[in-house]
Amino acid sequence: MTFRRFVQRGWVWFFRARRAEFYRDLAEMFRRNEPMMAFFEGEIANAVRTRQRARAAALRMMLNRYQSGHHAGRVRYLMQGIMPRADGMMLVAVDRAEDKPKALMALASAVEAQGTMKSIVAAYAVFPIVMLPLCYVLIRVLSGVILSIDRSTPEYVKAALWIGMNGWARSIALASDRFGVLLMVLLTAAVAAAAVSLPRWKGRGRLALESWPMYALYRDFQSGLLFTSMAMLLSTGATLKGALEDIAQGSSAWMRWHLMRVLRALDDSPTSTIDAFSRGLLSPYMLSRAATLQRTAATFSDVLVELGTRESERVLKGVRRAAVVTNVAVVGVLVALSTFMGLATLTVPGRFSALMEPSTLMGLKQAHEAKVDRAPISNFEPKAP
Repeated sequence: MTFRRFVQRGWVWFFRARRAEFYRDLAEMFRRNEPMMAFFEGEIANAVRTRQRARAAALRMMLNRYQSGHHAGRVRYLMQGIMPRADGMMLVAVDRAEDKPKALMALASAVEAQGTMKSIVAAYAVFPIVMLPLCYVLIRVLSGVILSIDRSTPEYVKAALWIGMNGWARSIALASDRFGVLLMVLLTAAVAAAAVSLPRWKGRGRLALESWPMYALYRDFQSGLLFTSMAMLLSTGATLKGALEDIAQGSSAWMRWHLMRVLRALDDSPTSTIDAFSRGLLSPYMLSRAATLQRTAATFSDVLVELGTRESERVLKGVRRAAVVTNVAVVGVLVALSTFMGLATLTVPGRFSALMEPSTLMGLKQAHEAKVDRAPISNFEPKAP
């Protein structure tokens, strides 16, 4: 890849973050019946004037494609490679739609809703990334404090010092000192393996774990993206099965597997739409909401449009709830251990100081010596050579 190509791709990446605004501008172009060539040239001039370099670079790429004459009138062709792959099927719907301004406005709303969900997931993902190493370092430091006290404690005092909570803290400190690095590597590997499996793993085993925190978050997040995409496609006149088939083509292995299961269920029983979507794709919360909406909706397509538009706040609430549970599951144990060890570093020194008082220390020493004196002597005597 040449340097110019690399820079161009960088500008495109920045442009994607504000593509919903561009979709609305494009909708206005169709509504005003403005020639596409004039639109691109005028918007490039505006972008240069306002120093929007990312927008100018992306618009130049679209203009070059338009001037090539090859499928110049197709919106998806003009956007291919510039917009994310996730927008591909929705851009096809724009090309098919008779009312392109309405389709583009629906696409802009879908992109914004998906962007909000992605921001929520990304924000919650930062927490475990920061907390895992922080908790590990904190546990190691606190373990070092406890073990240093253990090393400076006389042998006859240890039995009285390391009891109850203090004893548990010492055991954790010893485990952290001996196996801390290994346990951290195993935990990181487990989280990484789970993350890699999210879009790839499918089958009965995956269904059994679909309610586990990280997998539940992925399911709710992907369901939210599905609702927004379906709402856009269905609002432009696509059929329910046609929209599902279109989305399945560009989806991950996990989503494609679920959508094919839904399609097979609809083939077997076209009227049992709730049952078709209740095979693991939707969370119990969203499935219940879909059933509620279906009681008054004309078709199930209307339910999906409702979930992807006016019910978006409920979808976001479900994603946010799953993200919180996932955070607690991933970092909860380490946070709890850090808190416990922090409390132990307050109780252990206090207990140590009390036991090291001369009167207490003398009593413990005498008790220890008496215990040693009462210890049974072995009857075994070595034979003379």
